[in-house]
Amino acid sequence: MSFGTFLVRHSDRSGQPLTAGVKLIESRYYTGTDFLASAQGITNDGVCYYCTGTFVPMKFNGLAKIDMRTGRVVSKKEKYLPEALARQGFNHYGGCTYFEKKLYVAIEDKNREHPCIGVFDAASLSFTGEYRILGPEIQPDGNLPWCAADAENRLLYTGFFDHCDRINRFDADGIRLIKKIPLDRVLEHTQGGEMWDGKIYVSCHDTWRKKHIYRIDPVTGHVETVMERDARFNLVESEGITVCPMPDGSFFHQLDVIYPLGLAIRRYTAPGTDA
Repeated sequence: MSFGTFLVRHSDRSGQPLTAGVKLIESRYYTGTDFLASAQGITNDGVCYYCTGTFVPMKFNGLAKIDMRTGRVVSKKEKYLPEALARQGFNHYGGCTYFEKKLYVAIEDKNREHPCIGVFDAASLSFTGEYRILGPEIQPDGNLPWCAADAENRLLYTGFFDHCDRINRFDADGIRLIKKIPLDRVLEHTQGGEMWDGKIYVSCHDTWRKKHIYRIDPVTGHVETVMERDARFNLVESEGITVCPMPDGSFFHQLDVIYPLGLAIRRYTAPGTDA
């Protein structure tokens, strides 16, 4: 049930930036199992996107690897939930981040009691067997929408879906909690996060029509709005985000689920960038 992809340049009005100095470069659409395996989180290694997907009613969990230049799905795993995680009640892949040839994936359990970060091999998309459960003292509401790697400093960060008033900092080696960092602004419906140049960029499905990308300083906890986007109608759900500058001017790479049609990966310039 893989129906392929198609590209829309500049003509797709959904997802248009409302922030001055930001341009939508392109939107690529995915349907079928390409959509199902890619509709939650996104990260990149500079060559490929790595995506996570979950559709609970179909008991579908998947991972996908997509060529950033062509948009072609290079490989994917369908209905893939490792037994070591399934038997503990985990059933929902969330956001993901790339770190040292591995994917760190935020995973939630069906009762929203004990989320974990699971580690997968980026080359094969296979589970490495490594995971770390984050108890209620770390993720008290049981939700774990995203994780973001600071590769330079060997750190990981997590946040919350609703009423995100702080972020958590971990040592990437062993995923050991280092510090809880209060934010100076509460964020709602945070769906994805990615680190770039010392800052965390967070995608939020936070209002009915207008969706936002925020920038968090992980040292001070300061939050500022980077981009406002027009979803046009409420069947567009903002999901994961990744950051990578490309020759065509693309900088932000945003996942949008468009019910019931499929998924769009949209590429935007950074604010104030001529494309």
